[in-house]
Amino acid sequence: MNSFIINNATVITPGEVLNNTSILVEHGIITHIAPHIDEKHAGKVIDAGGDIVMPGIIDIHTDAMDAEIVPRSGADIPVNIAFRELERKMSGCGFTTVYHSMHIGYSSAEIHARSKYSRNEIFEAVYKASQGNTLINNKIHLRFELSGIDAYDTCFELMDKGYIGLLSVMDHTPGQGQITREQAVQFMMKMGKTEAEAWAMVDEKLNQPMIAGEKLEGLIKHAQNLHIPVASHDDDTIEKVNYAHGMGVNICEFPITMETALHAEKLGMHVVGGASNILRGGSLSGNLNMKDAVLAGAVDTLCSDYYPPSIIHSVFKLYNENGLPLHEAVNLATLNPAKAARINHHTGSIETGKDADLLIVKLVDDIPMVTHTIVRGHIVAQASNQVTYDKDYKLNDNLSLTNEL
Repeated sequence: MNSFIINNATVITPGEVLNNTSILVEHGIITHIAPHIDEKHAGKVIDAGGDIVMPGIIDIHTDAMDAEIVPRSGADIPVNIAFRELERKMSGCGFTTVYHSMHIGYSSAEIHARSKYSRNEIFEAVYKASQGNTLINNKIHLRFELSGIDAYDTCFELMDKGYIGLLSVMDHTPGQGQITREQAVQFMMKMGKTEAEAWAMVDEKLNQPMIAGEKLEGLIKHAQNLHIPVASHDDDTIEKVNYAHGMGVNICEFPITMETALHAEKLGMHVVGGASNILRGGSLSGNLNMKDAVLAGAVDTLCSDYYPPSIIHSVFKLYNENGLPLHEAVNLATLNPAKAARINHHTGSIETGKDADLLIVKLVDDIPMVTHTIVRGHIVAQASNQVTYDKDYKLNDNLSLTNEL
């Protein structure tokens, strides 16, 4: 469609909710927002029927790609198939831009996956697919584990090739971050290790070489020179936040405590929390409750982490159950991640001149259902309630089958 109008919509802008509003899209760009737009200005009209029109979701951290390629340990799916099928799922969840968060140097994750693909092969294949005919905007978030000393040079190579849209530096060593040494031991014992074996493994992890000091600073500086945003990960002390910020890191991802989240926010960092944490009602590890952090103003951005549908549901949960103004809840999943990733000049909000990355959302039994996902003016996913029949075989728009045929 070269041009179209969305009429009769509840439009979510960065600062307010506009009822009975229309949006004109021309050549993939939002060109006009007004109470009424004459239909003669467009070749097609979409009647939103009063439903919500919001910006498309921008997810800057989701582990879904690795899970799609290896859905079960050792069960490899061809990467091009995994990419395409994940796009279809994500477009249905309302994603218009996604940063596929793929690890490197994270040996324990690679051992668990038992994938036949090398990390380089996966990065190459995902990047190649992202440059082809896609449904949504796909970028790569490189998650570098600081114990992965053999992968250090590869990070530079991937950035220099232009593959990387965001970099994060991670440290999953037990005893700091998201897991204590005792928790690590208990987890290993559940996996069949004896207590002695578990403690030996923890001690080995504690004594492994790490990328730090000048090497870490050099990696972050290289990303900055290429205008790649950088995130820290699982900060559990103010000292860590200060160190990361001092190196130029602009995103604090999954802060462990309210104290670290608030401190990062005061420093002007974008603070990212998991929407799955909000949807479930808390952290899997007993760490910071992201709902509390959002309401305290400590977290400004949501990501899906391990469950892509969580973002849209968390946005409306914060609005319906916690009283967060709807436009503020929506900004957590749209404009704010766009700012963190530095793409807000062209996407992330419903404003004239920006890409028409839009969603139409219907509330069904108070649960949000994305009925239209629009990327740069193209409808890439569409859904509606099934049509069913009554006893007289008359069509109804009910959600369930009323009678057997």
